Amino acid sequence: MKRLPLVTALALMRRENVLGYGFDLDELIVIFVKYVKDPMSQEQVELSLAHYLAKSKHNDVVHRNQVLAKVAQCLNQYDWQLSDDHIDYYRKYLPLFG
Repeated sequence: MKRLPLVTALALMRRENVLGYGFDLDELIVIFVKYVKDPMSQEQVELSLAHYLAKSKHNDVVHRNQVLAKVAQCLNQYDWQLSDDHIDYYRKYLPLFG
């Protein structure tokens, strides 16, 4: 399983401005730090991202899909395999979105 240090992943997301303007990367970081060990596994990232999306003030599907796609794209550049198949992702973490 590919592992990436948490500080590296967060630095990459900051540098790439993953969530863009108007989105709260700091809120995502707080949740990552809560759920992720260092070096983090792909499952930890998926879970923490699901927690972020489930608790987000912007909880519409379009916003969630945009955030998921951007984070997946950023991390997949570094040989991860985060799914950008939104349906499978939400099905996997269904209890959080219930």
